[in-house]
Amino acid sequence: MKYLWKGLKAGEFESGVIEALTRDEAVFLLKEKNIIITDLFGDESPKIVKVKTKTKLTLFSSKNKISEKQLLLFTRKLSAMLSSGLPIVPALEMLRDQSENEGIKKILSSIVEEVNSGISISKSFERYPDTFDSVYLNLIKAGESSGSLEKFLDKICQSLEKKIKIMSSLRSALTYPIILLVVAIGVIIVMMTFVVPVFAEMYSNMGKALPLPTQIIMNISNWIRSPFAILFVILLFIGFIFFKKKVNSNLTLKRKVDEKLLRLPVFGDLIRNSAIARIATVLSNLVSAGVGLIEAIEISRLSIRNEFLKEALENMKRDVFSGMSLEAILKKDNRFPETFKAFIGVGERTGKLNDMLASIAKYYEEEFDGSVDRLSQLLEPVMIVFLGTTIGFILVAMYLPIFSMGSGLN
Repeated sequence: MKYLWKGLKAGEFESGVIEALTRDEAVFLLKEKNIIITDLFGDESPKIVKVKTKTKLTLFSSKNKISEKQLLLFTRKLSAMLSSGLPIVPALEMLRDQSENEGIKKILSSIVEEVNSGISISKSFERYPDTFDSVYLNLIKAGESSGSLEKFLDKICQSLEKKIKIMSSLRSALTYPIILLVVAIGVIIVMMTFVVPVFAEMYSNMGKALPLPTQIIMNISNWIRSPFAILFVILLFIGFIFFKKKVNSNLTLKRKVDEKLLRLPVFGDLIRNSAIARIATVLSNLVSAGVGLIEAIEISRLSIRNEFLKEALENMKRDVFSGMSLEAILKKDNRFPETFKAFIGVGERTGKLNDMLASIAKYYEEEFDGSVDRLSQLLEPVMIVFLGTTIGFILVAMYLPIFSMGSGLN
């Protein structure tokens, strides 16, 4: 049986006719030639291309915003469809029809139109940088050039999974301490607003000087119930917003703040380990995909937020361009830990840099998990002690005059 095919080879559109006993054999033969199939026509193809699922699959839950989890699910499904032999255009059309997210529907509709009009897959994806970051786009481009798009989609999935795991671990570690902090603040405000005034009114008729702790608590209570407290909170919030905008708009200031963050106990390790794991993952994926080292360093620089480490990567990119080895570059920069430098040095000397980058990513992901555990173990008891100590101090302070009266009677 003859099959008419359209597809991409090394980023260029081609078409032709191939003979095969079945459609699956035609797909296999085309893949052997490193061709990414966009369309495959034959007696069997309409049955396969136009197949409709009986149950509508929900790919995106929100209406417009595309989260990283939704992007991961989309990429994983696209990879599975391409691996099963479905051409890229029908696969994108199926994912578009299954999606409930208006934003992704528009993007996929546009990509399908562009691919059908002769624009390459990577160029079509590049039109949406807010959805697909530079790592995603470069791996798509590498997959398109090699004719193994599904393999590089799997790499994208791995990268997204690691990124999501890091953020999920951090949220899990901070959730309980934040809940405790909110409860503590709520309890303190309730006590200061409703409980302390009752004691204050009772003690006002005593006509005696109150102990210092009691007087301090009553003064704080009076201040919290005054309009000045609300004004203070508003000014504090405005000040925080102003400071944040100032930091984000001033690169030098942002770099200094990020440097200070890296020096914080526990939190600093958390930030550094997550950033280095991300850098190593991006570099490993891009270098293995055939992306040039300088370009890979630039993309990894864009994938992290810490400006202090970004500056180090910018310097690294410049020095690599001038001909220096990575090992020599890292020796003169103290922003990266010694373990990172050692891994890079071994990888460069043995010619297995990509393997070492993958090992670095795994090592620092484990270090990040350890930092998260330490943070959780540190914050939980600290918040419990803070809550108990604060409430205990308020109660003791409010009962001190009564204890004093009892001592006086004795």
